[in-house]
Order: sequence, then C-alpha cells, then structure tokens
Amino acid sequence: MRILVANLPADVTQEAIREVLSDFAPVESISLFNDSGTPTALIELETSRMQAESLAKRIQGRIYNGQALRAWVPVMDWK
Repeated sequence: MRILVANLPADVTQEAIREVLSDFAPVESISLFNDSGTPTALIELETSRMQAESLAKRIQGRIYNGQALRAWVPVMDWK
C-alpha cells in the first residue's frame, strides 16, 4: 500500500522517514520528490488499505522539524 506525505522539511532523508515509521508498519521503499518546493515522500508499506489510511490520519497535521505534515493514501494505485 502507498502513502504520500507532503510538506516535509527540505533536509529530510529516506532513512529518517523509515526510522519514524518503523514502529507503525514495515516500510518497503521510499521515494522523495521535490517538485513543489518542499519534499514529498511516496512510501510503500506492507499493510492493508485500512491500516494505511489510519496511519495517514495519524501523520496528518503532525509537526515534524517545524513542518505541519500532510498525508493521504492515493485513491488509485499508480507508479
């Protein structure tokens, strides 16, 4: 399942994201994009859609290094 997390700090790393999420679900892969000025992460997890949506809700609005995060599960499965 995939979760998108946006509005990440400019200096975020894949390792930092993996460490933060390790308590929630096994992370398969992380891709970072910086098209909008702040990084966005596409995170692939070994979890059900319901669990991914629950995790996205827990991430949504959390402050990480001074940034209020936005998180959601994409409606369609895309690459």
